[in-house]
Amino acid sequence: MPASDAVNNVSRDGTVVGRVLLDGRFVPEATVMIVEGHASHPDLAALTDDEGGFVLGGLDAGWYNLEARLGDRVARRSVELAAGEHVTISFEL
Repeated sequence: MPASDAVNNVSRDGTVVGRVLLDGRFVPEATVMIVEGHASHPDLAALTDDEGGFVLGGLDAGWYNLEARLGDRVARRSVELAAGEHVTISFEL
């Protein structure tokens, strides 16, 4: 495999994992998505599980603006990923 392919594969191995909470309790079925400005990217989204957990994987290195949403409740966070990095964050709605 050429070196450039190896670098590209590593850079897409970034992952953001975490939980969505409301008043300290797990929030199932909240949507967590990557957003840029006012445009959302639903193809880069996840629904939280029964324990409020989510995983967004296959991400390149760089800055990401994330949004957690349940009904009219919204929380936003920004995170920077290095190549192949796994970051854990939480949202409080």
